[in-house]
Amino acid sequence: MSSPTVPRSVRRAEQRRRRRRQQVRRIGAVLGVLALLAAAFAVYLAVDAPPRPAPPAAAEPSRTQSTLLFQVRGPNGEGVVNALLAHDPREQAGAVVLAPPQVLVSVAGAGPLPLGRALAAVPAAASRDALSDLAGVVIDQGWTLELPALIALVDGLGGIAADVDVAVLQGQRVLLNPGRQQLDGPRAAAYVTYLAAGEQEQARLARIQEVLDALLDKLPATSAALAPVLAGLGEGSVSTLAPPDLAAFLLGLAQDDEGGKLQYDVLPVVPIDPGGGVTAFRIDPERVRTLVDRLLADSVPAGAREQGNRVLVLNGVCTPGLGEAVRRKLVPVGFTFVGSRNAPSCGVAATQVLVPAATPEGRVLAERVATALGLPPTSVATQEFGTVADVVVLVGADFRP
Repeated sequence: MSSPTVPRSVRRAEQRRRRRRQQVRRIGAVLGVLALLAAAFAVYLAVDAPPRPAPPAAAEPSRTQSTLLFQVRGPNGEGVVNALLAHDPREQAGAVVLAPPQVLVSVAGAGPLPLGRALAAVPAAASRDALSDLAGVVIDQGWTLELPALIALVDGLGGIAADVDVAVLQGQRVLLNPGRQQLDGPRAAAYVTYLAAGEQEQARLARIQEVLDALLDKLPATSAALAPVLAGLGEGSVSTLAPPDLAAFLLGLAQDDEGGKLQYDVLPVVPIDPGGGVTAFRIDPERVRTLVDRLLADSVPAGAREQGNRVLVLNGVCTPGLGEAVRRKLVPVGFTFVGSRNAPSCGVAATQVLVPAATPEGRVLAERVATALGLPPTSVATQEFGTVADVVVLVGADFRP
């Protein structure tokens, strides 16, 4: 007697679930073994050889990957879900990079903050820019949901199917038991934000992946059907994209998933101890670069990886927002923004671009920064400073954003 035929759609759904479970296990291992990992480096030997004629320069293809930072605010206003989404229609491929809310970012005008807390402390755009600087990629758009809006989204899609990995408690009551089951909006919100006593952050990251992928599975087939659902989420859903455009982006990710070309990963981080029993992470730069090259290479800004282009901003006027204004002028032309803070004095009259040594290279670099900011060459000066930056911009009262 022959075995019953399994429908193709069911087979593909099960294949996607197996792939997700494998990625969940990989994500679960990333943060749990960070303290034991050792970096491996390849050594390249330069061999003298006669110079060869350079091949004709090929026209660089235009960027087709688009990126969006998806964040969900918890009850305290902090970002409990932070996922960088990417879709490339040319390659028909997508990526989801999950960032722990405890990873430290440098926020223009606010200094170092955990990414989750940044969403509560500064506008969403500043939080988005901070992660962009940290990862070294362009983040084009943002979408922030309050928890009630996430609940409404799940319910608007008719619920989601998820493999629940742990008993979810609400006080002493068991809200969810482990196992594959259908989740309505409130239960999905409880699951995606849940972290049991003694669990590490990677457990919640795996749950975030499960819910995100389940949401993609439940999206309607067309933008015309999805856009009204998104528009109906109300003020708890704030996006830089209009509902039809947001719908098109999400459906692109869903198609990437359907084609087996949606990859999930976690931002590589290293645990640090800030004291007081607080959990905190910093990025692992080498591993972040490897991840970006694999998943987000099309979104690396031109010139961003050049050596000697790190810029620190000192606000010599102490007017809020000047750090962000300088960043907006520098990052698009390839400089790396490493942060901003108030200068020791708030009475600076003239803006200066400072380099630590009076070398020809330093002068050229400083003049490039001055040009990007619309400043004359006379604004360049030499001054030693104790910072990892290559250039310091001391913003004065004459600066025009």
